[in-house]
Amino acid sequence: MKETMRGYNQGNIQNMNRTLLLNLLRREKVCARTTLAERSGLKQATVTHIVNDFIAWGLVREIGFMTGSKGRRSIAISINNDDVAVAGIRIARKNYSVGLFNLCGEALMIKRGRISTGQSAREILDIVIEQMDKLIQNFPDKKLLALGVSIPGPYNFRKGRISLVTGVKGWSEIALKEELNVHFHIPVAVEEHANAAAMAQYWYSKDKNEPDVLVYIAVGQGVGAGIVSDGVLLKGDTGSAGEIGHTTIDIHGPRCSCGNYGCLEMYCSTIALTKRVNEVYQPEKEFDFQEVVLLIKKKEPRAMDIFYEICDYLSVGVVNVINSFNPQVVIIGDEICHIEPELMLERIKANVKERVVPQIWETTKIKMSVIEQDSMVHGAAIVAIDEIFDNPSDYFETGDAEEMKNRFYNQHFI
Repeated sequence: MKETMRGYNQGNIQNMNRTLLLNLLRREKVCARTTLAERSGLKQATVTHIVNDFIAWGLVREIGFMTGSKGRRSIAISINNDDVAVAGIRIARKNYSVGLFNLCGEALMIKRGRISTGQSAREILDIVIEQMDKLIQNFPDKKLLALGVSIPGPYNFRKGRISLVTGVKGWSEIALKEELNVHFHIPVAVEEHANAAAMAQYWYSKDKNEPDVLVYIAVGQGVGAGIVSDGVLLKGDTGSAGEIGHTTIDIHGPRCSCGNYGCLEMYCSTIALTKRVNEVYQPEKEFDFQEVVLLIKKKEPRAMDIFYEICDYLSVGVVNVINSFNPQVVIIGDEICHIEPELMLERIKANVKERVVPQIWETTKIKMSVIEQDSMVHGAAIVAIDEIFDNPSDYFETGDAEEMKNRFYNQHFI
C-alpha cells in the first residue's frame, strides 16, 4: 500500500520554525525577539535559540536597541543584507532580465536586454549567462547563495527542461537547471513566469491578512497562472499546473503550437493583440507592440475596439480560474496590464460579475499587479530566497570555511 501520510520529526519541526521566523522577520524588517515570539506563537526560549543560531551563521544580525510599547528597551534584529545576495534571471520570448537581490527580495541591480528574432535557445542562454556574470562582478563583496530563474512554460521539473517556448526553437534540448548549476556553482531554482510572479505578489503584498489562495495571471507574450495556497505554490505532477494559456476557449479555433486548438493565449496575449491590430490596420502600416500600446493610449477607435476584445477574452480565462480554484484574490499582471490598467480592470470585473455565481463574486477580489517593475525577475529571486528560508541550515550551517567558500562563492570570480 502506498504511503499517503507522513509525520513530522524533530528536524522537520525545527526547520518549519526557522522558516516561520525568517518570514516574520522579513516582513517586520526590524524587530525584537519578543515580537517574533508574539507573532509566531512560539515560546520565547525557542525563538531565542533559533535566532542565536541565525546570528552565529551570519544570517541575522543585531543592530542596536529599540523601545517597545511599554517603554522597555530590547535588542533589535534584522536579516543580514550586507554580506549575502541571491541572483534572479528572467527569460522571455523577446527579452531577458538579470538581477541581484538581498534576502528581503529588494533589488540591488537589474539589467535588461532584448532577444532578437530568430535567435536559438542556445544563443539566448549564452547571452543571459554572460550578462549575469558581468552583473555579479559589480558586487565582489557579496556572497552569492542561490540563483532563481523565471522562464516561459511549460517547464518539466522532472527533466529540468523547458518543454516549449512559442516561436523559439531548442529549449527542450537544453538541461537548463543543470547547466546553470554547473556554471555558477550554486543551487538553482527554476519556476515558470506566472509562478515566480505569483510568489512576488504574495511576498510584496501589503495586506495584513495574507490570502489563503492567490492566483496571479501573467498576460504577456503568453498567458499563464501561478497559484499560491497558504504561501506554497501549486505546481502539479510535472510542474505545469496553471497553464491556463493552453486551455481551450474555442474548440473550433486555430491550432496552437502546443497541439491544442483555440488556446486562450492565442486570443489575449501581447502577440495576439499586435497581430490583431495589424490585421485591421494593414496595409496602412505594420505596428510593433510598443506602437500598438501608443495607439491604445491615444484612444484610437479601432485599436480600442481590439483592446476591449482582448479584455473580453481574458475575462473568460479569469472566470475559469475563479471556478477552478476559488481564490480570494486574482491578480492580473505582465505587459498587458500596464497598457490601460484601470480600463482593463473595469472591463474584466464587469464581465466576470456577469459570469460567476454571485456568492463567489462577493468574496473574490480582482486586482492589477502592484509591482510596476519586472515582477518576474523579482519573483525568480524570491523563489531562490524561499528555498533558502525553507532550509537555512543547508546554506549557512557549516564549520568548514573552505567548504563554505566552495559552496557559495561564484568560482569564476575568486
